[in-house]
Amino acid sequence: MALFVDSINVNLVLMHEDLCEMWGKQLPKASDKGYPKIFDDMVYWVLMINGQAAGHTGSLTIKEPNKNRFVLVGNTYIRKNWRGHGLHSYLLNTRNNSLHLKTIPKITVLNPIEDSTLPHLAKVVERLGYKQVTWFPDVRDIMTKETYKNIRDESKQIWRLG
Repeated sequence: MALFVDSINVNLVLMHEDLCEMWGKQLPKASDKGYPKIFDDMVYWVLMINGQAAGHTGSLTIKEPNKNRFVLVGNTYIRKNWRGHGLHSYLLNTRNNSLHLKTIPKITVLNPIEDSTLPHLAKVVERLGYKQVTWFPDVRDIMTKETYKNIRDESKQIWRLG
């Protein structure tokens, strides 16, 4: 299937309600889809193609006492009719390389839903330069052990960029 695009851009919106309005319907919050509850506080990056919302992802900057800042990223979704064109990677790269996030370490929790699989998501983030977090020392410079425990889930993987 060919990708016909007159215009493509990524809009930053601040609230879940704004995301739903752009999407054209009510969407579940990240925690409703299996992400840690803290993901519900994210701002959203909406991929617009030809004036229509085709995908979204989120980010939440966190600064814990005596730690460096980091950004939780994730809850990414591309509409089924737009999948298979590299838009997932495009959206993640756009978000990750934005002026205010580019130099900050990013943490993502891989949470496959619908037709996605954990191995496929791992390949995507690995191609973008992420490294898998296997234990707390991998992130101790940016988060407390309590935060690590709150986002850690045996059924999901944590990955770090930067």
